[in-house]
Amino acid sequence: MLERARYLLLVAALAVGGCQGGGQSGSAVSAAPSAAATEQASAAPTEAASVEPTPLPSGATPTPAPTPTPDPNLLSWKNGAIVRSYPAQAMAESPNVNDIARAGPSISGTPAPPFVFVYELPGPANISSFSAELPAAQPSATPATVTFATSNTGPTGEFKDAGTLTATANEGVQQLPVSLTARWIRITANAVFNGVGATGSIAAPPSGVSPAGVYVELKDAPYTNGAFDPTAMDSDPWYRRIVTVGSSMTGTRCFDGHYGDAYPGSLTGRTWEFRDNGNPGRAFVNDDASMIVGEDNGDPIYLMRSPKQPKFCEPFELGSGAHGALVLDRDGPASLYPIDDYPGKSWAFERIGAGMLEPSSLAGKELAILNAVCDASAYLAKGQTDALLQWIGAGHKLLIVDSDICSPKTDYSFLPYPFLTSNPGAQGASGDRLIIVENDALGTADKNDTPHFFDPKVFINDGSNQLGDANIVTTQDSHWCGHLFGTNVKKDNGFMQMYAPYGQGIIIYDGFDHDDGSNAGYQRVRELELALPVPVSMPCTQSVSLAFLIQPNQEATFTSGTPLTLHAAMETLANQGWAGHIAITTTGDFPATVTPNAFDMSGGTQPLAVTVNVPASAKPGAYTVNVVGTSTDGKTAGASITITGTAPLKKAVLKKHQRIRIYGIHFDVDSAHIQPRSEPVIAQIAELMKANPSWRFEISGHTDSDGGPAYNLGLSQRRAQAVVDDLVTRYGIARSRMVPKGYGLTRPVATNATAAGKALNRRVELERLQ
Repeated sequence: MLERARYLLLVAALAVGGCQGGGQSGSAVSAAPSAAATEQASAAPTEAASVEPTPLPSGATPTPAPTPTPDPNLLSWKNGAIVRSYPAQAMAESPNVNDIARAGPSISGTPAPPFVFVYELPGPANISSFSAELPAAQPSATPATVTFATSNTGPTGEFKDAGTLTATANEGVQQLPVSLTARWIRITANAVFNGVGATGSIAAPPSGVSPAGVYVELKDAPYTNGAFDPTAMDSDPWYRRIVTVGSSMTGTRCFDGHYGDAYPGSLTGRTWEFRDNGNPGRAFVNDDASMIVGEDNGDPIYLMRSPKQPKFCEPFELGSGAHGALVLDRDGPASLYPIDDYPGKSWAFERIGAGMLEPSSLAGKELAILNAVCDASAYLAKGQTDALLQWIGAGHKLLIVDSDICSPKTDYSFLPYPFLTSNPGAQGASGDRLIIVENDALGTADKNDTPHFFDPKVFINDGSNQLGDANIVTTQDSHWCGHLFGTNVKKDNGFMQMYAPYGQGIIIYDGFDHDDGSNAGYQRVRELELALPVPVSMPCTQSVSLAFLIQPNQEATFTSGTPLTLHAAMETLANQGWAGHIAITTTGDFPATVTPNAFDMSGGTQPLAVTVNVPASAKPGAYTVNVVGTSTDGKTAGASITITGTAPLKKAVLKKHQRIRIYGIHFDVDSAHIQPRSEPVIAQIAELMKANPSWRFEISGHTDSDGGPAYNLGLSQRRAQAVVDDLVTRYGIARSRMVPKGYGLTRPVATNATAAGKALNRRVELERLQ
């Protein structure tokens, strides 16, 4: 209690001087040892040797002023100061050395004074006062004195006396006002004191110096034989990879075996403020960035720049394919198909600890994967997440994989559209429900679309599937679009996979269990995720915010002049256990019925049988029937059936520059690959051209608005070219008779606000040129 009272008295007294002198401090240590340690420090092993500092990126400048610190004493290790030398023969060893400024030295035996201590600050300081807490002077003894001297040349350079404080009849803190600049402070005492201090402000760090690089962690009291010991570390020490992005700074623990925790934060001048599992920390970078010293969760930290590069402090690679992916790992890297069981040669994966992310890490990459980074704020500082989001928006992919590793919760609050999940944890549970709710490039139920076909039964029927351990999305943010829907072992049903367009890029969430890496169905999911092109046209027909869903959207064709009765199977899915009463109705171009047309739900699914009657009088074109569900509390959901009608073209008589809209040519999603079911329509175009050998045509491609102008312009051009190529190779039409032209979304014939309008806009047109 007496020591604590003395310390509080000292801080209170120093705070006054700190306010007068600016109250700012910094930290770090130069590589130069004290007089008592010159020989020893020079013998430090290679990994603790002085290393050239890393220069800042071109154009970068340090913040000119340091951040104020709540501890006004510049001699405290909490502000980055170290004791360069102390009277080893008189003092108890560490950890007391750390606390000399706060509580005074612990002297062993009856050594003869003077007691000399040399402190090093992280940089030059404008000092406004010194202080010492001295015992009361006794009439029969020489009063205790503390003399302060300063230097700007080094711990063994020339010191200039700044003044002496002498004990009085009353025990307490004595003040010595000064006005000087110094980095090294020598304290000479003729007796034991109860604390010493200095107030003022530390200068900004030199321009062009960056703390980025690898540091080794010293012991929390790196002192031996009267000197600071740069070799004082454990036999198998931790290292930290420090990265800076703008004003952000993160230090990730690492060594030859694996990653450790990350410490994200900000760098203001020389002051690094960070989080350690939610607890605040503060450390200071010295002038040449050779050391970082400060406080972590109440304990001292001493980081010394190291030339050693342990394995997990550096990126490591797997594969040598043309497509680059960056994997951002958590502290203990989780297995991640196909990274750990690499099946192909098309990708080159680079793995780093998530906290090591910097913009240069993303250069040349198409994809970034957050691998079980359950709470991104524990790994990534704001500058890092900002850089990641900027990269995504410029036209790249982010894949988030967390699975049963992230139990009980996740935190992706850094995303533009944060989300939450229901996490069962690692229970080894299987599942029997996995449903495609939207046909797109992440997977389609259309067997004609071979590059994107996905059969959920392959995943389900694997006897060792762990769909029960999959995470279910519980977010209500309508930016997220649902794709794969299932039920986990907690009986929570919802989306196990979803996506959200962001700028020109896309974010994909995959909640499947990483233990399913050997499951062929899961391998297909990951294959489609990796292959997804960016930018991408994705329809987003099923928002994850829906209370319930009706799926799937379907397509059908008919021949004009012939009646058709179309039967379609759909189902209603209760999202996240929704319960209520639903009525089903149909709207659109043709009469239709649904069975059942009203029912109650409490989670689970409800099959629907839809019948559509297409009359013989229906003309060629694109038509839509909408199946809409409405609950008693006003919630709605729907799916559509797009029906395209064709008519024979061989008897068509076209005037010059007359156009014909062609429906029934089907392409794979986001692709120019023509599906086999399109050939009857393309054959009719060939018949028309063969019947009129003198005619030339522009064959044009048109799209709806999904995916944006630039993407659709390119896609429509490739599709028009694909039709021309098919007519040349399959039907022998002269290429000189055809001009392929893509118009993208620039020539709509209907609104893009409805499924029916979009269906009319997705078409091929023929224009007779001569």
